[in-house]
Amino acid sequence: MSLLDRGPEVVTVYPAVRAADGYGGTQPGPGEPILLRARVMPAGSDEATEDGYLTGTTYRVYARTLPAGPWSRVEWRGQTWAVVGEVERFGGTRRTAFDVATIRKRGAAHGESEPGS
Repeated sequence: MSLLDRGPEVVTVYPAVRAADGYGGTQPGPGEPILLRARVMPAGSDEATEDGYLTGTTYRVYARTLPAGPWSRVEWRGQTWAVVGEVERFGGTRRTAFDVATIRKRGAAHGESEPGS
């Protein structure tokens, strides 16, 4: 077992699936939830020019396999996060391959404050 198989965090991933949009077409919708053990590490924080206004904090989720994409949703530590861009897939051997996704708290990019702060 590697560190990727025994991550200290539990995240719930809702992969995006095609769902009917009510007009005869399809749109991305939430799929069945998948619980994963992962490592979650801070990736960065963007601050606005005015003091006290945080526009967004991003984290990187490291897991053996990460069934997520740009329309996927992640729940971690009781909060909902959006996947930013595509999941990066790092190949190699079966033992060293892993996926990395960048996540951003939903609503954080618009200057909304986090609950409890």
